[in-house]
Amino acid sequence: MKAVDAIMKLNKIFKSKNWVEKDHDEFVFDQFCKLFNNLDNDEERKLIIELTENYTWISFTEYQGKILNSLKLVEDEKLEYLKKIYFFPIIKPEDEGKIKSGPYLLYPLKSYKKFLPRYTHIKFEIITSFDAMKKENLEIKENEQIFLMDDYIGSGETLTTCIEHLKSNNDFTNENFSIVSIATQKEIYDRTMHEGISYYCDTIKNKGITDNYIDPELSSNISLMKDLENMIPGGSHFSFGYNDSEGLITLIRTPDNTFPIFWKEYRKGRDKFKAPFSRDESVHNA
Repeated sequence: MKAVDAIMKLNKIFKSKNWVEKDHDEFVFDQFCKLFNNLDNDEERKLIIELTENYTWISFTEYQGKILNSLKLVEDEKLEYLKKIYFFPIIKPEDEGKIKSGPYLLYPLKSYKKFLPRYTHIKFEIITSFDAMKKENLEIKENEQIFLMDDYIGSGETLTTCIEHLKSNNDFTNENFSIVSIATQKEIYDRTMHEGISYYCDTIKNKGITDNYIDPELSSNISLMKDLENMIPGGSHFSFGYNDSEGLITLIRTPDNTFPIFWKEYRKGRDKFKAPFSRDESVHNA
């Protein structure tokens, strides 16, 4: 695929996904165009276009609607039974008190209740401290549950760490937890459900390459992506996204689970170029 063809296809993608309505859409489009012009391989451009067709871009203005969509997935039977929900952010103990997406999502929850008629009878309690979840401070009743929340769960490492620390309260089992997120990788969603923890999520993402291609195209695209990552200084540290997540997603900030060619600075000769969904830029998405 020639650069001009890739740019024409990109323009159609932006329109079909309504990305032209987003803040920083011109920056993202321009960086894509520079990337296509900087590539010498037609097959690399073709792969970038195909991955972009499967890419999800969620800006901050969409967060409320996406959270509500996730909460609306909770079964009627569960909601009819519950009297109280404890909302807790998906964080590691060492990140307690830091500015993270998990805690940030919790604060407006009580104001969302008016959009959730099935939750009217349920009391919402926000807890952001691991100490407050200890056995001496919280005794969970049969008609109560803990909803763990984040905007995106990629590798699942933080989720696992969070649950392990919460289980220092010996009364907690997997049945006491439900996960609520705006987006997640399907691999993590499936694993969590298999462990007996309910998971409610608006957007579930497959791995960008290995879940979408079969050989010989699969092997070819893996090789092409490795070549693209050779353009990125330090790209090997995030090869195929953190923990090989093969993510194709940008939220308020692009997670490092996403293929680094989409968010990490790369080189062409001696020149440096910003990626389309640069983490420096995406943090400002609104």
